[in-house]
Amino acid sequence: MGGLTVNRSSIQTVSLARRKVLLGLAACTAMMFSLAGTGSASANDTVIAMMPKFTSDPYFVAANKGAQEAAAELGIKVEFNGPVDANVAAQSDLIDSWVRRKVSAIAVSANDPDALVPAMKRAQDAGIKTMTWDADVGAAGRSVFLNQATFPDMGRTMVEMMVRDAGTSEGDFLIITAVLTSPNQNRWIEEMKKYAAEKYPGMKFAAVLPGDEDLEKSKNVALNYLQANPGTKGVFCVTGIATPGVLEAVKQLGLVGKVTVTGLGVPSLIKPYLKDGSLKEAALWNPIDIGYGAIYITKALLDGTLDPASGVVEAGRLGKLKFISKDTVLLGDPYIFTKDNVDKFDF
Repeated sequence: MGGLTVNRSSIQTVSLARRKVLLGLAACTAMMFSLAGTGSASANDTVIAMMPKFTSDPYFVAANKGAQEAAAELGIKVEFNGPVDANVAAQSDLIDSWVRRKVSAIAVSANDPDALVPAMKRAQDAGIKTMTWDADVGAAGRSVFLNQATFPDMGRTMVEMMVRDAGTSEGDFLIITAVLTSPNQNRWIEEMKKYAAEKYPGMKFAAVLPGDEDLEKSKNVALNYLQANPGTKGVFCVTGIATPGVLEAVKQLGLVGKVTVTGLGVPSLIKPYLKDGSLKEAALWNPIDIGYGAIYITKALLDGTLDPASGVVEAGRLGKLKFISKDTVLLGDPYIFTKDNVDKFDF
């Protein structure tokens, strides 16, 4: 497993120079992998256009690595491209450009569950297969969705991590999300609230604020909120790019040990905080695997071999991935990163 490694000294650089550094790295990585896959594509005209929410997140850089791995195994070409920021209009425009080029299939991680449906339907009308991975759109806009973990499991996991790490389920808690329209984050938050209401009725979700998938903005949102609400018990980060930013805010305010931070985390970004104890644990899945699995599922869709009635889909080294509904495939259970296991991961 390989990916992008970010050490502690680089965290502020990631925040302040995101456009120049991470985007450049993501673009170079995407180009390198795409070029590497062109040789096998010559024997097959299949082109899968794959879109992340945005290209400059290490999570999506890792997903592209998995996608290119699968492309090489299947002898097809994967074109990985997307907007710089979590921009719905840019995603829609890119889908339309792929339709004009008549790619074979389009696989999208959506910034909005509804706004992209018209563009995805235009692709379908043009005979292009469509699927989603990581973040879904309405069912009318795609044939199948690869879900990284079930929404109830993610909601339960994040609430239980907070209760363990904060040592309490009572009080006010802040949620930092991606953008307010993000489909997967909204479902996770819904499940968090549902689970907490049943098991921890004293847990109050005081606010849900967007960090716009930006580390520096997430830090500033947390700084402003915690200064205005000093009694806050903890902060849930339901997007991995927010977690290091929120942790920096908590450190800057001298609130380590008083305000607990948990949620999603990319190992390369959270490793220093796990090691110094300001973060006890965070959850995610292997983004390399979700990129890899998405391409295998899309190829099965193109081949006409994707059969929900069978209950499974063959996905290379991942084995058989299970259908959890007629149009949703599950990658697996969330993984918990701690100081004891984070060194095993390099994405």
